[in-house]
Amino acid sequence: MTPTRCAAHAAAAAFRRCRGLGLSAAGAAVVFLLVGCSVAGGPVRSEAQFLQHVQETQAAGEDTVRFLGSEPDSVILGKSSSSASCVDDLGMDGDDVNRDQPSVSWAPDFKDGDAGYRAAVTGLHRRWSARGWKVTTEPERDPVTGKATGLHVINTTDDHGVRLSLSPGRRTGEGLLVADGGCVRHDGYWDPDDWDL
Repeated sequence: MTPTRCAAHAAAAAFRRCRGLGLSAAGAAVVFLLVGCSVAGGPVRSEAQFLQHVQETQAAGEDTVRFLGSEPDSVILGKSSSSASCVDDLGMDGDDVNRDQPSVSWAPDFKDGDAGYRAAVTGLHRRWSARGWKVTTEPERDPVTGKATGLHVINTTDDHGVRLSLSPGRRTGEGLLVADGGCVRHDGYWDPDDWDL
């Protein structure tokens, strides 16, 4: 075999190995995508476990609203059970498995306007940290200009996996507290209209 022919065979063999490796990587990516879609929302919980999580989500938010000095029933904004990211797009769940994302929001008022809001963020940071929860804060940005407003958004996740967040509301002295139970896969059907708040 001439040196040119050897080089051509070596190049062809290298191309086949690279093509095989590329196809293997593409196949692995598809498998990871399917596995990721099927486990989003975690393991399938029983209907009773899911309803317990809904109650824990509501209770975590109500406890925080009371800590902020408001009565939960008087400042509730709404409840939700879905999110665009909590759907079974690829049909991976079984017939009796559903996905829901229980979430409740409130609009507590703060007597001293922005100063009251800042005091609430400081109080929540202290309270949540004392419970051993990881607390994050980030500057709130004006949606039009993108500039920092001088106020902060505070977030944590409690012992039941409920994400709690407080951000400034639509008007001065108002907050937006959200208790988000996250995406949950569960047996049975849940109608959020039956959610007793």
